[in-house]
Amino acid sequence: MSNLFRHIPAVDKILMDPEITEASRGIPSLEVTSVVRQFLDELRGEIAVQKVACTKEEIIAHLVLELKATKRRKFQPVVNATGVLLHTNLGRAPLPELAIERLQSLGQGYFNLELDLNTGERGSRYASVSRLFNLLLAGEQGQVEKSTNSTCDTVVVNNNAGAVLVALKALTAGQEVIVSRGQLVEIGGGFRVPEVMATSGCHLKEVGTTNRTRLSDYAGAVTEQTKAILLVHPSNYSMIGFTESVPRDKLAQLAGERGLLLIEDIGSGAFHPFEEPLVSSALRHSHIVTYSGDKLFGGPQAGIISGRKDLVDVIKKDPLLRALRIDKLSLIALEAVLELHLGKAYNKLPLWALASVDPEEIRLRAETWQSHVGPGLKGEVVQAESTMGGGSLPGETISSWALALQSSKLSSAELAEWLRRNDPPVMGRIVQDRVLLDPRTVLPSQDQLITSLLQGGVASCS
Repeated sequence: MSNLFRHIPAVDKILMDPEITEASRGIPSLEVTSVVRQFLDELRGEIAVQKVACTKEEIIAHLVLELKATKRRKFQPVVNATGVLLHTNLGRAPLPELAIERLQSLGQGYFNLELDLNTGERGSRYASVSRLFNLLLAGEQGQVEKSTNSTCDTVVVNNNAGAVLVALKALTAGQEVIVSRGQLVEIGGGFRVPEVMATSGCHLKEVGTTNRTRLSDYAGAVTEQTKAILLVHPSNYSMIGFTESVPRDKLAQLAGERGLLLIEDIGSGAFHPFEEPLVSSALRHSHIVTYSGDKLFGGPQAGIISGRKDLVDVIKKDPLLRALRIDKLSLIALEAVLELHLGKAYNKLPLWALASVDPEEIRLRAETWQSHVGPGLKGEVVQAESTMGGGSLPGETISSWALALQSSKLSSAELAEWLRRNDPPVMGRIVQDRVLLDPRTVLPSQDQLITSLLQGGVASCS
């Protein structure tokens, strides 16, 4: 057995190998050493079981593949050709140039995160974005002249799940909250409404059925222990057919008659120029509305809580708010995106710019890609449907075109893998045994990357 282990080179010898040196370029030396040691430990275990030695060449070849895989695990640019605008796995909304500039200028040094420059005293990290959100909401509701005395306020946490959690804990802990069974949803990442409610300390009271809930169901469930009604946007699914739900204004009327709060998780949370689900519309009836910053708003990850000022004040005092507070870099980006919304500079928001591109322009780009298809590839420009994604606008699509790729040498799965292993990786989607590349979700500056990749063609899958 010891003779078999003698074929394994020492770690320092492996690290000096030219192939390893090249494959590990850009990876910290300690991480490279860890990868090598872990692989050798696993190799010794295999040798002990299989009684078969590996040559140095085989060991180096395996380690080169492992180091390449290590690089792919690190954050890096990806070309999103999936046709899904808010792709959760790819970071949702791309940030506008203004936000990137602010992050660079402020993030590389000190800035007044929690300092009031007017008084020289400690300030609130939420003050600037809260004021801008309140202005934006007042403007959308046609109440700009009242914005300085608005009864509406806003606070921001790290994501929408956190926003729902802290709002429920601060306002309803220990009391009943009524929810339709049709809204007890689970969205990406295991966000389950019943579990979030349980964590908040409130008591879930289900009403209605999965597909039909009436106003009488809500009214009949109210007791002395009831504190609120919770409305939850379905986000990533829609129900059709034999369904019934209660309009927001009817629930608001019931809540007013019974002295209850109406709390609404609106999910993606739209502002103009997107039309639904508008935060301003929800706030006309709901006391508290929570929504995401990195979906239709087109900003960084954030959970935003807007609503009646006295209720937001209670939320601000809850200890959980500090645990879920938004970080400084996200706040910088959020402030920049708010300024673009207030200035109606929608075309400077990448999400809106991509969503609003004319389909004819998309078709021309796809045809340009097609003209560069190289050896081993066959491409056809086909009509396609892009989607918003990220749990936004379920069931709705945007007309588009795509380049449908096939290869005589690779299966559709192998072709998708070939694209994904490119530098930078290109992500498409497989439809009817072809890989579709949709230009709608590809930044125009990335077109050259795709044409260069396609022009080189493919070889047989090894």
